[in-house]
Amino acid sequence: MNQVGKNMKPEITTLRKFRDMIAYMNLPVFSYIDNDDFAIIKIHDMGLKMPYITPTFRPDFYTLIIVSEGKGTFMAGDHVFELGAQHVFMKYPDSYLSSGWTESPIGYNISFTEEFLTKYFPDGIDEIPAKDKTNAFNYGLSDEDYKLFDDICAEMYNEAISSSKNRYEMIANLLIHFLLLVQQYQNKIKLEIQNEKNALILASFFKNVDQNFNMLLSGDSSTVLRTKEHSKLLNVNETFLSKVISKTSGRTINQWINDRLIDEISYLLKNTHTPIPEIAQIFAFTDLKYFYTFFKKNTKTTPSSVRNDFNASDSDRAHVYRGEVVKIRTNW
Repeated sequence: MNQVGKNMKPEITTLRKFRDMIAYMNLPVFSYIDNDDFAIIKIHDMGLKMPYITPTFRPDFYTLIIVSEGKGTFMAGDHVFELGAQHVFMKYPDSYLSSGWTESPIGYNISFTEEFLTKYFPDGIDEIPAKDKTNAFNYGLSDEDYKLFDDICAEMYNEAISSSKNRYEMIANLLIHFLLLVQQYQNKIKLEIQNEKNALILASFFKNVDQNFNMLLSGDSSTVLRTKEHSKLLNVNETFLSKVISKTSGRTINQWINDRLIDEISYLLKNTHTPIPEIAQIFAFTDLKYFYTFFKKNTKTTPSSVRNDFNASDSDRAHVYRGEVVKIRTNW
């Protein structure tokens, strides 16, 4: 294994499908995983050699991690989550994800798309827990509560490897049960959806924001959508949309978009060598001076300081990429 150098950055791939990611890491793609809309694997059966680090992906699916043992660090966007024994981690689609394990994990990794639930349990879409600005959450559970999650995962796994014609219907039901349990632990999320219409608008707004940033990063768009553009996409009045988003999420449209901008910009500053003017251009800042003003207003620091401080730091999240604890595999 080669250690990650002091100034090296994690490889950012363009892969978004689960099976492609597993194959890219030279990990086993088990024969029972026959599509990209759902997969469940036992992490301890993957042959991970400690310490283990993944490249950076931008998955188009939901990720669920449940571990009874092990220790790892997950990066979702620009946010860090420490996983340990009896943790449940969930990440939403369309944001960067990478991870490093320093102690061998025992547990399950589940991936699923909205298309999977729509096909096999349409009503279950409403049971996907509401997200916050981190695009992920992580809970430590008691023995009793963890067993509930673990038992569901064991049932899902047994269905996945079976030859039952109705296995995906059974899995979808079990997945909904899992998501309902997750909702009980969303103590950090205080969204109060007043009615189904507002909930749908909020979910559609989040999806449009995700799509907008995906297109910015791929070079397919040069515009950051704001209230006017989002109201047109959703076919609602600007004032009405502003009130719905503020009332149901507790945050304004601009707060959501500005925080997402800062998150995406900060990630590229810390984890790539992309020149700052190029990062500004990616996110539709045509005036570099305004880019610096915007960033400092929202972070109280400068883009250069964020990059330099991160490169010079020995923080817990930095070590995962620099090799002080986690080594990278030679064939990456």
